[in-house]
Amino acid sequence: MTADTTDRNIEIILPARTDMAATLRVLAASLGGDVGFTIDEIDDVRLAMNEVFTSAADQAEPARISVTLRPGERRLDVTMVLLGAGTIELDELATTILRSVVDEFEVTDGTITFTKRAVEALA
Repeated sequence: MTADTTDRNIEIILPARTDMAATLRVLAASLGGDVGFTIDEIDDVRLAMNEVFTSAADQAEPARISVTLRPGERRLDVTMVLLGAGTIELDELATTILRSVVDEFEVTDGTITFTKRAVEALA
């Protein structure tokens, strides 16, 4: 029998305020440890979440941001979407940072999805 991985998913809705990014960074660190990330990989996912969340918050206050985290086998998938009016847009710096700290990311109709895999511990 295979376990249903959706029971590990976390969905959180936060006010689009930059001070709320700290909440996501703590959650990212905890989940990163759970899926086997190294300290550097945890820092990478924390930075990615911070960049996307603060980009959205800077553009959209007083909206809310939906964040879905899907921990998997040595990986973490994250989706962020702005609720209400507007979409998340990344500037050049945020895009460059994401390219350097996550394994893949996609921007589709203002929804940001990214994946971080635990690879350093395997080396």
